[in-house]
Amino acid sequence: MKPVRHTTAVVPAYTSSLGRIRMLAGDPALDFANTLHWRDETLVDFLPDYWSLAEWSLPAALLTQDETELVTAHASLFVDVSAAAHAMTIALRGAWRDVLSQAHGGDQAPGREGAADAKLRQCLAAALVGPSLVMRASDGVPAENLVLLPLRRIALAIASLLLIPAGRRIGRCEGDPCGGYFLDTSRSKPRRWCSMDTCGNRAKVRGFRHRMRADAVVDPKN
Repeated sequence: MKPVRHTTAVVPAYTSSLGRIRMLAGDPALDFANTLHWRDETLVDFLPDYWSLAEWSLPAALLTQDETELVTAHASLFVDVSAAAHAMTIALRGAWRDVLSQAHGGDQAPGREGAADAKLRQCLAAALVGPSLVMRASDGVPAENLVLLPLRRIALAIASLLLIPAGRRIGRCEGDPCGGYFLDTSRSKPRRWCSMDTCGNRAKVRGFRHRMRADAVVDPKN
């Protein structure tokens, strides 16, 4: 009999002044969608500026430590370019979330079928055009183009998730109001929660309280 090996997986997380958000999606493209995240019944944007975008890209495994330091240093030198890169990234996230939402039963206005897909393709094309995805200062790339690296890596992650291989199953957390997206690799039954120790546990507690109320006996004399 082979010995049982117990392992503890360390979940990467991004910690900022807004709080801590764990990378629970199983894919950086979905972790990116989840950076607009419900926290204490408030929708929090964990990427409010370019610097948070660059710092988030490190635990998301889209930038190395050296690349993160490089792009943040250049962002301070090219403020207008970094602001434009951040705006393009937020537009990409919006288009990506619209596509994901529609795939999971989100509302779609009549006559707008395919509009979300078209917008996502437009955002991806804008992000991926131009210099190589692998950009280094030593390559002679214009310094301001280095600021685009987080955006371009995110766009590549989204395209890769959609196309290589096609048809991977994407789930959505049933936690209300979480709705975070994740790559569902479960074999026996569909995964329901982004994490059992947060949304899953809260759902179980709510279910237990609901059953207790339903089973309570009311004294007709009162």
